[in-house]
Amino acid sequence: MARHVFLTGPPGIGKTTLIHKTIDVLKSSGVPLDGFYTEEVRKDRRRIGFDVVTVSGKRGPLSRTSCDSGSLNRRCEYRVGQYAVDIPSFECLVLPLLRKISKDNRNNIVREIVATVQDCRELNRN
Repeated sequence: MARHVFLTGPPGIGKTTLIHKTIDVLKSSGVPLDGFYTEEVRKDRRRIGFDVVTVSGKRGPLSRTSCDSGSLNRRCEYRVGQYAVDIPSFECLVLPLLRKISKDNRNNIVREIVATVQDCRELNRN
């Protein structure tokens, strides 16, 4: 049975570190593993965006604080707060992974994402 994990929390508490260690342990144990996570990108100790990273090690820009940062060579149609989102990069890396998921599991994932977004919006209001 496939398992899906969503890890959320405030910046700097070790989410990415936990993901890296978990991937290492599972891979070294021979557990079949696939998926992706996001990792912050910093320049001069300032967060300038996020990359999407697959478990297999492929990486691409997910968002940057500016369209003219050099990382986003496409039009900046989509924004989330201060970040311009690189939809084509995300789709190139993540859609092939999502296509492998069964329809039932896909519906569960969408529900989890919606719930997480709603929780984040609620936290931002307080």
